[in-house]
Amino acid sequence: MKAIYAFGLLVVIAFLGSRFLFKRKDFFSPLNYFFLSGLIYIFLGLLLGQKVLNVLSPDILKDFTPLVNLGLGWVGFLFGFQFEYRYLRKFPQKYIGLSFLQFLLVVCLGVAVLFFSLRYFFPSQPPYLLYIMAVSLSLLLSINSPSLLNFASSMIPVKGNYYYLARFLVSVSGFWGIAGLIIISSFWHYPFDERGVFIKGLILLLSSTFFAVLIGLLFHYLIARRASEHDLLVCLLGLVFFVSGAASYFNLPSLYICMIMGITFSNLTKIQEKFYPLLLSTEKPFYIIFLVLIGALWEISFNYKIALLIIFLLFLRVLGHSLPLKPLGRVLQFSFPLPAIFGLFFLSSGGIAVAFVVSLKMIYPLLLTDIFISVALLVTVVSEILGAWILKNSLIRIDSEE
Repeated sequence: MKAIYAFGLLVVIAFLGSRFLFKRKDFFSPLNYFFLSGLIYIFLGLLLGQKVLNVLSPDILKDFTPLVNLGLGWVGFLFGFQFEYRYLRKFPQKYIGLSFLQFLLVVCLGVAVLFFSLRYFFPSQPPYLLYIMAVSLSLLLSINSPSLLNFASSMIPVKGNYYYLARFLVSVSGFWGIAGLIIISSFWHYPFDERGVFIKGLILLLSSTFFAVLIGLLFHYLIARRASEHDLLVCLLGLVFFVSGAASYFNLPSLYICMIMGITFSNLTKIQEKFYPLLLSTEKPFYIIFLVLIGALWEISFNYKIALLIIFLLFLRVLGHSLPLKPLGRVLQFSFPLPAIFGLFFLSSGGIAVAFVVSLKMIYPLLLTDIFISVALLVTVVSEILGAWILKNSLIRIDSEE
């Protein structure tokens, strides 16, 4: 019965949050954005978790694991649905090149620096676990979110080259990070000393991708005839739940598989104008429930090592997204300069980063400790707060002065 009461409470929180707290305000402020981004619900979940009120106890959270998987799948589908070729081809190809090179440099810089730093912080841990943690945190640093830029768009009077480039980059960057997530989960599914690890991992990677494409084709076929909004939503929820459950069974990230499903479907369907309002109407309640459950699952820990790692990761994030911009702009022959300050547009990591962190936690519940979860979630929260403050006080001027 406690699970029923807890679920009812989640529904009430989702209704009230989407009705009142998740509404866009007419003025821009970092505090206002902190509520709008939804990250406040992580701390609400932490309050309801076993550390404080214990409303969402470990036993109840175990029963709610399918909801977490559904939330990850739903975030993945919504994220993948934006990758419509007819939309992406409107942007120059050099934008995609900049996105990938920026991702590659951030990850390489992060892995090179973090591995040695983690060995200093946690000398008793096996090297291969620290390497996994270094790669995971580096992938997290590469993920950006468009939510902050969307929120501040009304404050940028002249939306020129910098605005549209930033909008493209923050929308695409998460794809590379989530692709890295499936590579981790595919190739590190097996012991390192086992034979044929590369072949087995490649088979798992390709088969999971093929499965997601197949489900996207099936969804397109099922709604090929005219369908009501109610039928579309029921069919979509059923397929996302099915795909998320299958991914969970094989210990694969439902975030990635549902993202591929969303990409496949978005490039097949011709009813985007009917689908977007439907997805937006369900996005906020699902997202709120997902974030509350994440907060309840969070075994928060904090000490000087975690504080230093957070500062270090933020520094690497700024460094990796800022310093390479000028040389990359010259290599890709951009028609306008890419100043280092433009890289501060990418401090916000948003809900897609939270979903990435939770996916790793669910795939490696024993390997990636609660230290990783605390570092990753706190870096995400601090990035949102700093990102809103920096955008308010400096970066809005870039497009205004273009």
